[in-house]
Amino acid sequence: MIDAASLFKDPIAHRGLHDKSQGRVENCESAFQAAIEAGFAIECDVHLSADNQVVVFHDDTLGRLTQNKSSVRNLSVAELKKIPFNDGPDRIQTLQELLEQVSEKVPLIIELKSLWDGDEGLALRVSETIGTYFGPVATMSFDPVLVKGVQNWLPHVPNGIVSEHYRDTEEWHFLSRFQRFKLSNMLHWHQSKPDFISYNINDLPSRAVSLFENLMSVPVICWTIRTPEQAARALKICDQITFEGFDPRSMP
Repeated sequence: MIDAASLFKDPIAHRGLHDKSQGRVENCESAFQAAIEAGFAIECDVHLSADNQVVVFHDDTLGRLTQNKSSVRNLSVAELKKIPFNDGPDRIQTLQELLEQVSEKVPLIIELKSLWDGDEGLALRVSETIGTYFGPVATMSFDPVLVKGVQNWLPHVPNGIVSEHYRDTEEWHFLSRFQRFKLSNMLHWHQSKPDFISYNINDLPSRAVSLFENLMSVPVICWTIRTPEQAARALKICDQITFEGFDPRSMP
C-alpha cells in the first residue's frame, strides 16, 4: 500500500490551481495544468454521469459555473462536454482524461461526491478507473459508505474521510441530529477505517481528530486555506494544507 503521508509532502491545490480572472476554472484542465507546472498536489471532485462515467466536477448541479441548471448525474459525458463554462475555454473532463493529463507527475487526491443514498456505484467506477494507474493517488469522501466501498475494491490505495463539525445548516439539513454528531466525531471509524483525515480548518482543533490522529497515527490535512497567515496557523496543527487563492511558495 502507498504510504498516505508520502502524498502530502507538498501543498494541495484545491480543485487545481484555478483563477477565474485568468480563465482557469476550478476542476478543469487549465487549473490542473497550472498545478502540475507549479509542482503542487491536486485535489479534485468527481461524480457519475448519466452514462455511468466518472466526471470531474464539484457541485451536484451545473448552475454555479455554467448557464445550464441540470444535475450532473442526469447528463451523459457527451452532453456535459458540450456545455461551456461562464469563464474560460475548458470543458468538463472525465477522470480518465485527468489521469492521462497528470500522468504520475504530482499526487492526485480524488474526492467522491455523495448523494447519501447508500449507493456505492461511484466508489466502484472510481476504483475501476484508477485501478491501473501507477501514479501517486488517493481517494476520499464525506460519506463513510463511499470510503468503505473504495477500500473494498482498492485496498492498496490510501483512502481518507473528509469531515467537519456538521451543523444544522442548509447543506446538512437532510441529516438527523444523531447522524451529524456521528459524522462530526467520526464514530464510523471502526467501519470506514480511513488512512487519513481531511478536516475543515475552521473546526480545528478537534478532540475527535486529535484522538484518531494520535491513536491511529493517520495524517491530517485541512481545507480550505486561503491566505498565507491562515496557512502558517494550519501547519502548526495539520500535516498539510489544501489551498486556493494564493501561492504557498511565497511563504517563508
